[in-house]
Amino acid sequence: MKNTQQKPPLSHSRAALNTLLICSLPGVGTHRYWALLNHCGSEQQILEADPETLPTLNQQAKQLLNEYQTNSQSSALATLAADIINEVERSQSIIISANDNHYPSLLRNIHHPPPLLYCKGNPLALHLPQIAIVGSRHATHQGINTSRLFAQHLAICGFSITSGLALGVDGAAHQAVLSIDEKLASTGKTIAVMATGINSVYPKRHQNLAEQIVEDGGVLITEFPPNTPPKAGHFPRRNRIISGLSLGVVVVEATIKSGSLITAKYALEQGREVYAIPSSIHNPQAKGCHQLIKQGANLVESSADIIEHLDGMIAHHHIELQQSTTAQTEKKRPELEPKDKVLLAHLGFAPTSIDQLIETTQLSHADISDALLTLEINGWIKHSAWGYERV
Repeated sequence: MKNTQQKPPLSHSRAALNTLLICSLPGVGTHRYWALLNHCGSEQQILEADPETLPTLNQQAKQLLNEYQTNSQSSALATLAADIINEVERSQSIIISANDNHYPSLLRNIHHPPPLLYCKGNPLALHLPQIAIVGSRHATHQGINTSRLFAQHLAICGFSITSGLALGVDGAAHQAVLSIDEKLASTGKTIAVMATGINSVYPKRHQNLAEQIVEDGGVLITEFPPNTPPKAGHFPRRNRIISGLSLGVVVVEATIKSGSLITAKYALEQGREVYAIPSSIHNPQAKGCHQLIKQGANLVESSADIIEHLDGMIAHHHIELQQSTTAQTEKKRPELEPKDKVLLAHLGFAPTSIDQLIETTQLSHADISDALLTLEINGWIKHSAWGYERV
């Protein structure tokens, strides 16, 4: 396990608090939230609107909103939101709204993205290029090994590995990233998307795995508030986030009825790439992958196949990221920390690996990883499979 120092929880933004209040209204889920936002224009305007002009709200929600507008501090709605915030902070987590800078841009672009994400760990990891690895909970020995192999190779090349913290293929992918020697790893982290509240790991046997992901500089995320138990309907919602965060989805093993095929379906709807790994025709855990291949998914036999296929897309993605980041930070870039300035001085316009930066800067792996994330998000540098370079 790597000894990456965990950052303290960030403060919740005003946008996140307003969104939490709206989502705490009875009957307001993802689709109703976006309908309200389209109707009113902003979260603040929703909270200030005459409840009777909001036809999508049920009567109980209208009463709670009216009470909040009369006395916001002592209202039942404020109490509901405060209880959630207390649970979030107790679990050393944060809340990110779809309007926050920390909200991952790829996920924001899907149809009706989660209004809120509850995150534990390093939220900056959400901005790294991600590839999802999913598959059967009852994977074969070969499937487990394949998941580990793909996850390790892709992470060493700089991709973060996103999965659902489930048994089988998911767990193997997460664990593979955590097992990489620091000297070999680039910036690939692992991101676990949960179908429960942030403080309710499922399955229970993956509690230690979840803690290791956070300690390693990865992140746990969910759209469900604290103390939410696992329910059948939550897993498809989790799957759409897994695909929404990622450039592509790799299906390692899956039966015809596997939930992994739901993830692949969402990936196609969201314009993501779908990769399927073939196996023996006698393996029932491979039938879902073979079906995906028949339907046009990319057949892959190695992680190199994925990297080669994504190469052009990644370059395009970074151009878009660069343009977007430049537009946001051109007016006012935040002052750099001393270690960030040191690192920037050692980067040129040709890719430089983390190993080279450790050697030339004498900074720790943890400090370099943190500084690289800060520099990339603020538009100073960009990242590719070959390393980091100035923009």
